[in-house]
Amino acid sequence: MLDDLGGLFHLLEKILGIAGSVVYLIFALVIVKQVNTMSKNVKDKFNGILITVSYLHLLGAIMLVFLALTIL
Repeated sequence: MLDDLGGLFHLLEKILGIAGSVVYLIFALVIVKQVNTMSKNVKDKFNGILITVSYLHLLGAIMLVFLALTIL
């Protein structure tokens, strides 16, 4: 009984970990979209840096999803 319960909790942990990383990926996509929209409307010398940081954040979120899929 306890072995089956432990397996169930392990499966739940995997599902929640992967779902959380996918939600974080969607959040990163929204950030990229908002930074690009802001850069079109507000002209500033730091727009290029902000766009670069937002794409690096998106790249990190994509790597997180792949790590979650492979490790979990």
